[in-house]
Amino acid sequence: MIIDLHCDMLSHKTFSDHDNAVRCSPRQLIKGGVRKQVCAIFSENSESLADARKQNSLFLSLPTINPRIKHITVDNSNYDEDSLYIIRGIENASGLGNDSAPLKILLEELANLMKSGPIAYLGLVWNGRNRFGGGVFEPYRLTSDGKILLEVMSEFGIPVDLSHCCDKLADDILDYTLDKLPNMPILASHSNFRSVQNIPRNLPDAHAVEIARRGGVIGINIVNYFVGEKLEDLHLHLESAERMGILPNIVLGTDFFYTKENKFFPNCQSAENYPNILDVLCSYLEKAERIDAVLFRTAENYLDQVLSLQKISEKSFKEYSS
Repeated sequence: MIIDLHCDMLSHKTFSDHDNAVRCSPRQLIKGGVRKQVCAIFSENSESLADARKQNSLFLSLPTINPRIKHITVDNSNYDEDSLYIIRGIENASGLGNDSAPLKILLEELANLMKSGPIAYLGLVWNGRNRFGGGVFEPYRLTSDGKILLEVMSEFGIPVDLSHCCDKLADDILDYTLDKLPNMPILASHSNFRSVQNIPRNLPDAHAVEIARRGGVIGINIVNYFVGEKLEDLHLHLESAERMGILPNIVLGTDFFYTKENKFFPNCQSAENYPNILDVLCSYLEKAERIDAVLFRTAENYLDQVLSLQKISEKSFKEYSS
């Protein structure tokens, strides 16, 4: 079994399960061996509410498109190993509403999303700046709105994703949650390590270690400029994780998305090529228990924790009024 914590299926403008350009359609995921997948609701900026709602509607409709697709719910107990189970993640809180709208409107939008099922995580920003803080290409601190959002997320049992945060925002989130929300789950759903591949979207060692120290997970990204010169350079990131003592916190967050640009390796163009990722993992990790941990076991434990938190928090978002 494979569990993947990040793909951009939902934001494809002309989504079709039979379009190879999607790279992570349900058909491609199933063929690659994925059995649980976090599907991102992606927003580029604060004008994206309508598009985010459209992506959410697509997510909710997917089981009618392909009978092997099932939604992950807080009450899931038995899993059919021939099915693909999906859950939403939110990539950029700008998708909750406009930067100029009253904050309560965005928080109510989040509560309404929660009423239709669990959310694996929420990232405050994408690459730019919004009312909550700054992304990697437009750095800015955690704002007062960002702090309120974190508090509501914690109340709802939603983990915070640091993958697109600038270093300052990540520092602020880590400091604020440590002080005010010490039990809030934290992760980086689709980031590698800057000490191996020096790009802003990869994690500095200090952030990676702190995420792991708090029991969070880090999803390995296979977009080529996150990895290195070839797919096999994934082993350098695994080595880095082992050096830092955080290999038990590593999961998969491959970040397959539709693009005509050359952003994927020749031997890893879509989710159908997961066997090639598996080859790299097996060659480095060797032992079955280490391989299984990265492929699914650690991510499964993470998702179980999220579902448990959100089941406990169900009353909070169902009755939420800002």
